[in-house]
Amino acid sequence: MDSYTGYVRPKEEFVQALGYSGKWDIPGTLVCKLAGFIDAHPTDMMTSYYAGSLLAQFYRRRTTGKSVDLFNALNSSLQKKSALIDLFLKERGNGRGFPSVEKFDMVAVWAAIHDLADGYAKANYIGTYSYLFTDDIVRTAYQAILAMPDVYKTRALAGLFPRVDRQHKAHIFSYLSEQFRSGAAEAVYCLKLLFPYLDGQARSEVIALHLGMPELPEAFIAYLIIRNAHYLRAVDANRLAARARNFQSDYLRNRCLLQLAAYLPAGEIDELFGRFIIAFNTQESNSSLIHNLYHFGAALSTLERSRVIDMALEKIARLDDSQEERYSQKKYGEMLFILPHLTQANRAMAHEIAETVRGRYRKSLSAKLEAHFAQSKNFCARCYAPVCY
Repeated sequence: MDSYTGYVRPKEEFVQALGYSGKWDIPGTLVCKLAGFIDAHPTDMMTSYYAGSLLAQFYRRRTTGKSVDLFNALNSSLQKKSALIDLFLKERGNGRGFPSVEKFDMVAVWAAIHDLADGYAKANYIGTYSYLFTDDIVRTAYQAILAMPDVYKTRALAGLFPRVDRQHKAHIFSYLSEQFRSGAAEAVYCLKLLFPYLDGQARSEVIALHLGMPELPEAFIAYLIIRNAHYLRAVDANRLAARARNFQSDYLRNRCLLQLAAYLPAGEIDELFGRFIIAFNTQESNSSLIHNLYHFGAALSTLERSRVIDMALEKIARLDDSQEERYSQKKYGEMLFILPHLTQANRAMAHEIAETVRGRYRKSLSAKLEAHFAQSKNFCARCYAPVCY
C-alpha cells in the first residue's frame, strides 16, 4: 500500500470523527491512527506532507499549548520520531498555534533528530538545536556523532562544539584540524564558523593552517577574514593582511583589507580606494565592482552616501543581461539590494533601469520601486545592509 492510499483511510476517519469545523483537540484514537500511518511509510517523502495536511484540515483552532500536547501525544505513539521535525520543528513563521522549539520536550526533539538518516540535514539540526540540549543529551549526541561518516561528522561536531566541555572541545578541534589538512572543504567551512568560540591559541592555529597551505583557494582565506576580522589579534591580523595583499582577486583583496583597516599603515586604505576608482571607471560593469563600491562606502567617511548610490546606479544600468537566462537577471538583483537606499533624486534613473530588465522581472521591479517611493507603510520593514555608515 502506498502512502497516498494510507493517507486516505485516516482522512476518512478524521472526517467522520471531527467534521470540518476545526477542533480544539484530536482524540487519542486518531492520534494513534496518524502515528500508525507515519510509521507505516517512514521512507516515503510524502508521508510528512500528508500527515501535515491532516493536521491542517482538522486541527485549525490549536493554540500553542494544544500544539505541545499534540506533539507529546504523537511522540508517545510514534516508533520513528523523525516525522516530528517536519510536523512541528521546521520554521513556521509567526503563525498562531506554531510554538517555538523551546516549548517542546528536548528528549523528544533529540530522538527525532537521531532517527534521521546520517546526512547534512541531521548534522544541521544538531547544530541548530544544540543550544537547547541538556547535558545528558549533549553527551548522547556526541557519541552518536562519532559513528557518522566523516563529512557529516565534521559539521555535526562543529554544531555541538559550543556545548561540550574543554576536553571535548580539544578533541573536536584536533579532529577538524586533521580534516582541514586532509583537504576537506567541510572542515574549512566549520573552522571559519567556530572561530569566535576558540581561544587565542586555537585561533592562531586556524590562521596558521590557512596560511600554511599554498594551494588553498584564496576565497577560503578571504571569508575567514571577512567573517572574523573583529576577533583577530594584531599579530594574526598583520599575517593575514600580508597574504590578502597578494590575492589575485581584486574583489577579495579589497574586501579583506577593508576588514583589516584598523591594522594597516596610515594611508593604505586611501591608496587602495584610489586604485579601485581607476578600475571602477575603466572596467566593464560587473557585480563585483558594484559590491566593492558598497564596501568602500561603508568604510570611508569621506565617501558620501549620495555619491555611492549615483555611482552604483550608473554601473547597474550598464550591466549586460542579454546573454543570461531570463531567471538570472543581474540588474534585477542589484536593484533589489540598493532599492531601500534610493531617494526621490534617484527615482527617474531607477525607473529607467527597471525598463531595461527582461521578462516578468521588469513589472515586479517597477512595482517595488513605486511602493518604495510612495513610502508604503509595510514596505522595506527588514533591516538592509548599509551602503554607507
